[in-house]
Amino acid sequence: MRLTTKFVLINVIIVTMAIAITSCFTFVSIRNEIRRQASVSQEGILKVFWELLKDKGNNFHIANGKLMAGEYVINGNYELPDKIRDSFGGTATIFMGDTRVSTNVLKPDGSRAIDTKLVGAAYDAVLKEGKPYRGAAKIQDIPYFTAYDPIKNAKGEVIGVLYVGIKESDYFAAYNRLQTLMLVITAAIALVFALFTVFLVRRALFPIIGKVSVITDKIHTHVGAIALTMDQQSGFSTQLSSSVVEISSTMEEFSSTASQIAQHSESVVERADRTLDDTKNGAAEVENLTFKINDISQNIQTNLEEIVELGRKSKEINKVMEIINNIANQTKLIAFNAALEAASAGEAGKRFGVVAVEIRRLADSVVESTTEIEGKITEILDSVNRLVMSSEKSFQLIQEGQEYASHTVVMLIESVDGVEETAGAARQISLSTQQQQIASGQVVLALKDIEQGVRYATDSIHQTNKVTDELADLSEQLKKLVMTFKAGKEDGVNVASVSGEPVS
Repeated sequence: MRLTTKFVLINVIIVTMAIAITSCFTFVSIRNEIRRQASVSQEGILKVFWELLKDKGNNFHIANGKLMAGEYVINGNYELPDKIRDSFGGTATIFMGDTRVSTNVLKPDGSRAIDTKLVGAAYDAVLKEGKPYRGAAKIQDIPYFTAYDPIKNAKGEVIGVLYVGIKESDYFAAYNRLQTLMLVITAAIALVFALFTVFLVRRALFPIIGKVSVITDKIHTHVGAIALTMDQQSGFSTQLSSSVVEISSTMEEFSSTASQIAQHSESVVERADRTLDDTKNGAAEVENLTFKINDISQNIQTNLEEIVELGRKSKEINKVMEIINNIANQTKLIAFNAALEAASAGEAGKRFGVVAVEIRRLADSVVESTTEIEGKITEILDSVNRLVMSSEKSFQLIQEGQEYASHTVVMLIESVDGVEETAGAARQISLSTQQQQIASGQVVLALKDIEQGVRYATDSIHQTNKVTDELADLSEQLKKLVMTFKAGKEDGVNVASVSGEPVS
């Protein structure tokens, strides 16, 4: 088959398919609109049917085996269905239960379809569920657009059905004629377009072939240049990919090292913080110790003063004891004189002599006691003196300890400042290493993205090389085809030369 014939056939097929697709969408829309119009029409006819029926009576009931509208007997009465047929066409039926008792539906023999039954989806919707039904249904095996409503008695019970319908063929007759007409029009358009395409091919296609030949040669040349360039780019991409892989490996090692440094820096920060806390706690404890030493120093000072006061009072006791000894000696002398007087008094002075003896004995006891007390007081004074000396030495040592504690507090405070600076520096180092780790991680990710991009670019270059090779083959085939096309003539018309100028 020649190229011109193929071109004409392809264009005719495309136009025919476009017309067919457009026609299909149009016919679907028309069919849906016909169904909608049929549904609207049936609603209106059914409404009129209800009005005619309710004019006969609103009290629907069954009496003596017959369906009644008030006093109007429906069974065997065809007045209302015939009015619907005369006014609107189509069919109308009144059911008692599921049985036709008044209808204009005819059997194949021409008789009315009395006593036939309601079946199918309409039966389930109306009689079982008590709901209206709208849709397609077959009446005497003929497709109809139908509308069914339940007839209910005063208790709300479904006792019958009101129906109207029209044959689908009545609605779709014009639609079917339109389909036939559309097929004829499509065939005519295809024929006209085929003739028009042949004319255009003769007038326009042949002069283009020469230009296509020139362009094909240029494409073939450029394809070779592109292939060479793509080969060079492929080599560059391979080298770049290797370099990126090496850099990525180095950065990953750097990132790992930065991660280890960051971990060690965090450990240093933790230790510095703990050292800072311990130093602060130590300074606080030493400061508390200083306060305690001050309290002890004050207590020792107070005790020392009390001990000195005790020594002074002990010396005063010695004076008192001297007075007591003098009184005791005088008492002994008085007792001795009293004994002498009692002895000289004879019998009358015996009792007084006994008292004088006891007084003397008591004075001796007092002297002995004061002597012992003086010894104890002397021992107390010696102890007080030793205690004073020991307290003074302790007070001196405590003062020295207080000075050392004060110096220690100052040193610890200075150490706290230094540890704080160390901890701050460690935190800054940790933060810097973390930032370095994050930055190196981002660099690694970026390098991986670059590596993937280079890989994709390399793959794309390889794919482009394949496409370039295929393009070169296609350009070669096109060149041969053009040369073949130039070699012949169609319908007595000379084909354009390579330069595009017609041959006379």
